Amino acid sequence: MPINIPLLNEQTPQTVLKMIKLEASQLSLPDSRELMWGAFGAYAVLQALAQAFNHSVLGSLLYGALSAGILYGATYGLLRVLKDDAKFQRTATALAIMGAIAALAYIILHLIFGIALPPPLPTEKLLRFLLFPILIWMVFMYAFLFRHVSLRPVPAFVAASLYVIVIEVILSPICR
Repeated sequence: MPINIPLLNEQTPQTVLKMIKLEASQLSLPDSRELMWGAFGAYAVLQALAQAFNHSVLGSLLYGALSAGILYGATYGLLRVLKDDAKFQRTATALAIMGAIAALAYIILHLIFGIALPPPLPTEKLLRFLLFPILIWMVFMYAFLFRHVSLRPVPAFVAASLYVIVIEVILSPICR
């Protein structure tokens, strides 16, 4: 019995590219549990790899797992409060995909500048400076996705900001 994962569907990568450009919402994604778990797996792995540059191996693995758990649990709780459970799977999938893309961008930046600049230079400070626009992009992307699940603009922005602050600012130093 072959497994049909909608990630291989022609529509999904196009939808993700449109979501990156803020042209499509998560409601355009296929409603698939396999795609959601695949997205969360990619999110956890890429977040752990992004943290592996500054954290121990155990700390980065813990960060990847905890950040995926927080993203899943907070999204589930938020949509339960909004009584919009029907959109949970697509919203969680979109949040995980966008978080994985942001982690991949951070990994690429770290590899480029880590290789290009020798160790005595303040590479880590430069990377933190370059990471800030990625974090801002994540806030706007998450807020855009939350706008499509019955949240008004200000609550959507606040919820997105809380997600990014809890995962990227509070959880990251804890998991060193």
